[in-house]
Amino acid sequence: MPLIHLGVSHRTVRSAELAALAARAGSLATRLLDAHPGVRGTVLLATCNRFEVYVQAEEFHPAVDAVRAELSLIAGLEAAEVDAALTVHAGVGAVEHLFKVACGLDSMVVGEHEIAGQVRQALANADGTASPLLRRLFQAALTTSKAVATQTTLGLSGRSLASVGLDLIAERYGALAGRRVVVQGTGAYAGVVVSELLKREATDIRVHSSAGRAEAFAETHDPVAPITSERDLFEALNQADLVVCCSGTGAAPLTADLLSEARIGRETPLVILDLAAAGDVAPDVALLPEADLIDLDTVAEHTPAEQAEAVAAATDLVDKAVATFQHIEGGRRADPAVTAMRAHVSQLIEAEIAAAEARHTPETAAAVARSLRRVSNALLHTPSVRAAELARTGGLEDYTNALHVLFGIDVEPLR
Repeated sequence: MPLIHLGVSHRTVRSAELAALAARAGSLATRLLDAHPGVRGTVLLATCNRFEVYVQAEEFHPAVDAVRAELSLIAGLEAAEVDAALTVHAGVGAVEHLFKVACGLDSMVVGEHEIAGQVRQALANADGTASPLLRRLFQAALTTSKAVATQTTLGLSGRSLASVGLDLIAERYGALAGRRVVVQGTGAYAGVVVSELLKREATDIRVHSSAGRAEAFAETHDPVAPITSERDLFEALNQADLVVCCSGTGAAPLTADLLSEARIGRETPLVILDLAAAGDVAPDVALLPEADLIDLDTVAEHTPAEQAEAVAAATDLVDKAVATFQHIEGGRRADPAVTAMRAHVSQLIEAEIAAAEARHTPETAAAVARSLRRVSNALLHTPSVRAAELARTGGLEDYTNALHVLFGIDVEPLR
């Protein structure tokens, strides 16, 4: 049953378009399952770098057509326009792609350490739509990501979108030590931003949350101070040297009117780093002379290359993990045949055990049961191993036919 990946990334579309897809795709996974009978499982992975759909389906082309049609509907584009930005991988290609994504090898910032958490969250979000195969795929990808993190130096630089963006600002405007910063957002990534700001010795960090979570965030991120009112936000924007947006709510709390009014009397421009996939800054802010907006696309243009040696080591681990996954999954196709064979033999054995219990003492019957089960396990070992080998080499159909002809065993196909 084909395993398919379809997606768009920062390489083919702008960040705002990725955010729009993610915002409109809430029920996509369920719709694919309900409206397309050939689709057996789906997982959606949406980050600021990518929007991807992983599908297990009975047939390749109908599944690709179904996902393409749904994406066209969500994006409000013709299928041809979607095709121009869409990448598709099938089988081992889909496995390799996800493993590279989970390890940070396909990120805007190579080696970023946040991506593994996003892959884990994608699997958790797919609780009702992921097939067993997709669950095993994502779990194997996360295991590979952990191996890359512990066995290579790929992530030791601690690079993230926040670190690259703040480095870019330091290049343009000087060190951040002693600067006043407003952080918009209190999610997990806000913690990454605060950590990066403290490394750079920013001394006055204030956090704002449109959802009212600023005080709770500040309590666990000393020395951050909360912004608890619109008036406080106005004053903080007036005094700030830098605003870092990472809420990702898409509510665009920073508008041109708000910033123009807040910056009256200030001669230096307000630097705004918008790291939110959904965009926390209104589009017209980029036109303000009193603001310098640096968005995800600008960050991507200034992302430095990682060390070739670390990338090569990580790629080698990914290649080995992909091969292992394929080997295990290839043998797993024999599971229905092995299960059916063992169930058939087990039925015969249990019948003999029941007969022994009726004819002999409990001690003798127990000894007979142990002997029969030991012999049956020994006899079934080689046929079970052989079934897995044939599954990997394409000979499983002959094996299942033989079970039917010789023993009358019918094998249900693997789902």
